[in-house]
Amino acid sequence: MAWTFWALYVLALGGDYIHIGLISAVSSLFSLIPAFFGGYLADTIGRKKMVYSMSFLLSLNSVVYLFAPSWEWLLVGRSLDAIFNGLRQPAMQAILADSTTSENRAMSFGMWQAIPPIFGLLSPHVIGLMVDSMGIIPAQRIAYLVLLFFSGLGAFMRYRYLTETLPTEAVERVRPMTILRETLKDFKETTGIISRQLWILIFMGVLYQFGTSMGVIYLTNYAIEDVIHVSASQWGLTNTASILVGIIVSIPSARLIDRYGRRKMVLFSLMLTPVALVGFTYSRGFLPAFVFFNLMTALGSVGSVASQALFIDHSPREHRGRITALTSVIGAKQNFTIQMMGGGTIIGAVGNMVGGALYHEGTYALPLYLTAGMIGLTALLAAFFVKEPKEKEE
Repeated sequence: MAWTFWALYVLALGGDYIHIGLISAVSSLFSLIPAFFGGYLADTIGRKKMVYSMSFLLSLNSVVYLFAPSWEWLLVGRSLDAIFNGLRQPAMQAILADSTTSENRAMSFGMWQAIPPIFGLLSPHVIGLMVDSMGIIPAQRIAYLVLLFFSGLGAFMRYRYLTETLPTEAVERVRPMTILRETLKDFKETTGIISRQLWILIFMGVLYQFGTSMGVIYLTNYAIEDVIHVSASQWGLTNTASILVGIIVSIPSARLIDRYGRRKMVLFSLMLTPVALVGFTYSRGFLPAFVFFNLMTALGSVGSVASQALFIDHSPREHRGRITALTSVIGAKQNFTIQMMGGGTIIGAVGNMVGGALYHEGTYALPLYLTAGMIGLTALLAAFFVKEPKEKEE
């Protein structure tokens, strides 16, 4: 509910297109240092502690959005989100990866991608109807109140029911004064064990991150206010259908990925996503926008499951938290789906600002064309350089 019309909320609170990019860019930079330490903490004090503690803080941060009187408060809220999520993300990725095996990895990520969204299936359509009936600001405040309650419940469930996956002998007592020294030492060790294939995947993630950061945050503005001119309820319905498409596609595609390999499916997604995105930019009505947006979702569902499984296949178990932190610091996506919010440290910040400047000048389609081009370049790298691992990491 809260994300579907976030860009319109910025405008309603006095911001403009530049500010949409600025908020995303600044928050991306704020995630840099937390992600750097988050990987070390995930691999020392444990995954579970980092996941549930940061989940509680992220939930409480919804209050900032709920009562924001101007767009500047959204900048504060997104920056705090970036700090807490930067600390949590390495542990979250590590606990997910630790809970899979090489044989069921794609299916596990497919379930993670398919099952949770079921509970938010109607949310985009509901918030779209609310925006049409009461306006963007009251509707968004209700959405953030709902988010506060359910994210708090989710944080409690993670505290109560998650099981620690870091081996007991690996858990350390961490002293604040030694965190920086040990983090730098461990990151040096981690970069030394990264294989050539994993470096290629990381570079692909950088290109993908930069591309999505330029255009994804403006899809809502492009669809509702500036070019296609669908209603808020129609855009909400499109996003609801998108969730349903992601659910339907994730599990069958995961079976194919586990059976036939990750590389083929990553390449399939990367090659066709730019075509669907360009089709979206040429849409001039609800139906074509609906079709192309959901085609991007289907392709992204395939690409997300396959790319995450491929990253884990090449990542040694004992370094997964730090590898995830490293990709976060660099600004490299591990899940190649255009539906994910485009941000991510320096790479994401630059992309956000470039896209914001171009969009603000009225060249509405250009950031989306550049996004399509960067994804196409990522597809070329996958075609020529990515290989399936001979032995998958457990």
